[in-house]
Amino acid sequence: MNPPRAETIALLNQAMARLKLGHAADARRVISAALAADPASPHVQLALAMLHQHERRYAEATQILQTLTTAEPAFFPAWATLGLVRRAEGDIVGSVAALERAHAQNPQYLEAAFNLALGYEDLARSAEAISLYRHVINLQPSFTPAKTNLGVLARKLGDFALAREYLEPLAHDANANANADAKLNFALLLTDVGEYAKAIAYAREATLLAADDPATWETLGQAALLGGDAEIAVEAFTRASALAPGNAETLYDLGRAEISCGDVAKGKATLADALAIKPDYLPALFARELALPPLYQSDAHMAAARSDWVRGIENLEALILQGRQWPVGEALKAVSTYVPYALHYQDSDTTGLQCRFGKLVETVVGRAFPQFLLPCDWAPMAHGGRLRVGFVSAYLRHHSVGNFFSSWITDLDTARFESFVFSIGESEDALTHRIAACAAHFSREQDIEKIAPAIRAAKLDVLIFIDVSMHPHAQVLAAMRLAPIQCAAYGHPITTGLSTVSHFLSADAAEPDNAGAHYIEKLIRLPKMGLKIRATAVVSHETKAGVQFLCAQRLFKVLPHMDRLIAQILRGVPGSRVAFFASLSQRLNAQFVERISTALRAEGLEPGSVLEMLPVMPHAAFLQTIESATLLLDTTHFSGGNTSFDALALGAPVLAYEGTMLRGRQTSAMLNLLGVGELIARNDDQYVHLACALANNPAMREKMRVRIVASRHRLFDDDGAIPALEAALQALVASATPAKTAPLL
Repeated sequence: MNPPRAETIALLNQAMARLKLGHAADARRVISAALAADPASPHVQLALAMLHQHERRYAEATQILQTLTTAEPAFFPAWATLGLVRRAEGDIVGSVAALERAHAQNPQYLEAAFNLALGYEDLARSAEAISLYRHVINLQPSFTPAKTNLGVLARKLGDFALAREYLEPLAHDANANANADAKLNFALLLTDVGEYAKAIAYAREATLLAADDPATWETLGQAALLGGDAEIAVEAFTRASALAPGNAETLYDLGRAEISCGDVAKGKATLADALAIKPDYLPALFARELALPPLYQSDAHMAAARSDWVRGIENLEALILQGRQWPVGEALKAVSTYVPYALHYQDSDTTGLQCRFGKLVETVVGRAFPQFLLPCDWAPMAHGGRLRVGFVSAYLRHHSVGNFFSSWITDLDTARFESFVFSIGESEDALTHRIAACAAHFSREQDIEKIAPAIRAAKLDVLIFIDVSMHPHAQVLAAMRLAPIQCAAYGHPITTGLSTVSHFLSADAAEPDNAGAHYIEKLIRLPKMGLKIRATAVVSHETKAGVQFLCAQRLFKVLPHMDRLIAQILRGVPGSRVAFFASLSQRLNAQFVERISTALRAEGLEPGSVLEMLPVMPHAAFLQTIESATLLLDTTHFSGGNTSFDALALGAPVLAYEGTMLRGRQTSAMLNLLGVGELIARNDDQYVHLACALANNPAMREKMRVRIVASRHRLFDDDGAIPALEAALQALVASATPAKTAPLL
């Protein structure tokens, strides 16, 4: 191919400059002049094709480019332009084929490589897209679009380390400060990995740079809602809704945030607005019908909220169980975004209600995934190898669930057991990485449609759902038949309510005699707490002046019933104070202070003199606060778990109120194992009496502290816990495996 003449080059440069500025008419005049001067030049024909492309006259552009590439197959700019035209026409496969020709002929041609990477991404050829984006960045390190696309693609694929490598520098780049997208993309990544405080900060910066973009406010709202700061979420979703009115999804988010702030009536009204726009939007219907306040103002308020929940489940049963028309996909979204977690913090037996909800979930899942309700086509141990045990959880990190149950995976006998771990949570940390290193197989995935077949493909003998009702994806997966034996553990200490789960692994020390009545599953009582918990908190043995009474549990666990007991305790110990840890929501904190102040005044106490709200603090400071308190007051219906383990590791005396079900008996079980049952109350009068007696008797408290420290070996690092779990799993498999027929002699 002969090079173009100098005058032709000059004309084409003028034409491309005008086209770049959007002056198509001027570009056409210049190209016409070039055609008149040099009609056979491939470069002039290419310019004409590019003009047609700009004017969206794709057929004319394609005709010219096909003629060019046939006559001059090595003319890579023609192949690259043909790739762009075909992409504009929606022919991604054709676009990729053309761009591959251009890239093969000139790998240094940045535009062709970048556009080819886009095509690979569209065709879900992710590894090739990432490789090409890296190539483009090597060609031009300052090419921000390639870095952005690579980071966003890596985030979509769940490769958060790679995503962070590219998105974080862009968010900090001074040249990108005017570009809200860089902040926004990094905020989305931080939300994915559970770094909510940082995500909120970057999303807030994005809103300052692009205040009129609803996406920035949506991102801020999501990070805040997941991070527990519902007030920021309400502000953000309100702005997003104002900028993009009529968006049902934004109203759904706003309604949930309003409920999380304690304004249930307003939240339900907002959810009703979302349903008016999108009547089949069942996630909004579930959120409205099954809304519960984050904080109860009185016993009557709690009873009314429970009645509303019952009416809501009845409405949903009528919709889903009684054959009305409803979109399966929307119903699956609903059960994939809602769990009745808050229901079980009320002061009554919720077993029956959980079973009703479980039936709803099973019905929806069965219609959405009928293939996963069929019995497994293999028997336990049919593979003839080690016992294959799977674990599913969204909280395999430094969280109460991860701290409780990680040893079930890390300490399992690898000679006899092959572990498969399915981490379905939004975030990970050092504990996640340790679990992954110890597991025979580890995967991290949040897409139910990918997780379910992966679990089935593992052909497990036993599958354990560690915390059903803590995360909606766990309850959806548990409603399937993914292994011949499926168990739940007490990561959330209630029945699953699912007929697909056959056994419930619990702590013998924490269960009452009639515990079987509390589960739809067959109860397996593992010895003691059933756990091998490591005592990570260290006793300092330093004398510190702290508050007399400390309730270290989250505010939603403190029911109105406990307000009255605390007021009586403070009256019985003149000059004493009680402290609670505040939530992130100032509104909820104010509601709590107002509620407990009523009980304090009823006992003749001035709230400002006896009540202290402590700020959210780092874990080390949290432990110091626990250790320096005179006495820890455990909550009365739903006891402490991880917090009680931490306190007892420090030797701090904890006063427990033993309930009638597992969720109210975990702290008392720990105290019994330590041999300090004197710290357990079984009714209101005992709770008040013991608290006053311990507060007024330093010698008794010190005796309790010494005994706790001396007997910690009975509670922590229990070497019998994992062998007991292993024996239970082997017994389950043995009972489910058909006996082999003896050979005929």
